[in-house]
Formats: sequence, structure tokens, C-alpha cells
Amino acid sequence: KGRWPNRYPDVTSIAAIFTNHHLALNLVHYNTNEPHSLSQQLVELTGLGGPYFHGYQLNIAWPPVTELSRYRSRFPEMKMVLQINQKSLEMVDYSAQDLVDKLGQEYAGLVDYILLDLSAGYGIPLDPQWAVENLKVLQEANLGMGFGVAGGLSASTLDRIAPLINDFPDLSIDAESLLRDKDDCLDIDQAKDYIGKALRLFGNRG
Repeated sequence: KGRWPNRYPDVTSIAAIFTNHHLALNLVHYNTNEPHSLSQQLVELTGLGGPYFHGYQLNIAWPPVTELSRYRSRFPEMKMVLQINQKSLEMVDYSAQDLVDKLGQEYAGLVDYILLDLSAGYGIPLDPQWAVENLKVLQEANLGMGFGVAGGLSASTLDRIAPLINDFPDLSIDAESLLRDKDDCLDIDQAKDYIGKALRLFGNRG
């Protein structure tokens, strides 16, 4: 559980948390200090996910391709989101083209979605201009992956992504830290406000 104990449930309760809803994508956010055995770790967690478990968001800077391939060969139906965080970008010299090249050459067919997330749960505001520059290169590369952005999003800050929506109509968005209370527990009212505004914002795109 580390520094955020209220964000992470006991693994034995995961199956009871996920719900069967047509709008839900039920993912386990996962990180590890032992990437050399990532596939086995994911296999074990998959066994605990229950019937409504859909896959993972990997908060790991460039997880081993061999490990991802090994897991996907056993569970090809599972969705895989790869977080592109500060460390991930450092490893490609913050170059959008190098990012695309690495994704295309090593992760095509293994990753379903890319999440551009320099905040990594700390609520650091998203820079829309930086997001646009990277999303354009990613979109033009036609990698066969979906894209999302994160960084300090909440009902009160969603307007900052409005310029992105017309250019990237299939864009996904991610929020975490600003939807939590002072004890770092999920604030249901904040979450409802965020979802409601997001639905209106995306519903009104041109």
C-alpha cells in the first residue's frame, strides 16, 4: 500500500469491488519492483479479479516486453493500459518521436491504450500544449492504440482539456488525486461532479 494506504484495497477484495456495468472498464492499477517476474504476478492477480475484471493499467516505466507477451499469450482478452510517466519519458529523452518509435517497435499488439500522465497521482496540472504536441505525433503514427491524458483533473479543472476534444474525439481522461478528501479517501460527491461535467464536455464536442 506504500504512501497511499487509502487508495489500495486488499487484493482479496478486488473481485467484490468490480461491478457488471456496460460503461465500466474494471482495471487494476499495478506497479512492481520485480519486473522480471511481471507475467507471473499478473497471472496471480488475474485469478483474484473475479468475473468483471477487464485488465490492467501498468504504472511501470517500459515493462519488459517478454513478460507482457507471456501474459498476453495466456489472456489475450484482457485490456492493457500503459502509463507514460516522467520516468518513461526520461528514458526516451522527452522526445515524442522516440516515444512513438518505442511504442510501435516494442509494444504494438501488447498494449491497448497509452496514458500520458506526468502527474502519477500527485495532482500535477496537465499542460494542454504538451499534450497536444505528443497526441498529434501518436495519432499520426497510427499505432492501433487508444490514448488518454491525466494530470490534476477534477470538475473544476476539466475546462483545460476542452481544446483537446475536437482534435482527439476518442481521447480518454483520467482523474485521481483531486477526487479524494483530506484523508485520501474517494470523495463520492467530487467523483459524481467530475463524471457529470466530463459527460457534458465530451457530449458537446463538435
